[in-house]
Amino acid sequence: IGVMSGAVIFIRKDIKMTYVKEEVLMGILDVYSLVGSAAAGRTSDWIGRRYTIVLAGAIFFVGALLMGFATNYAFLMFGRFVAGVGVGYALMIAP
Repeated sequence: IGVMSGAVIFIRKDIKMTYVKEEVLMGILDVYSLVGSAAAGRTSDWIGRRYTIVLAGAIFFVGALLMGFATNYAFLMFGRFVAGVGVGYALMIAP
């Protein structure tokens, strides 16, 4: 999350985002993490806490890869969504 704030300067130039799109991109992760948080309890009951943490890490990793290979704003938002779900899982299960 911290790396994204420094990288958004260069992303804005490559994708040609407006400042509004940049603000939405940075703030939407918290909204997307609600999806992961809502699903984390049932997943933990189903496969266990340890494997749910592994799943959260895998989902976040896939989201990071998607954001890294994004070529336009929609693709970047989709990667942000996947990473947000992983963050929601981790924030719900790890503590």
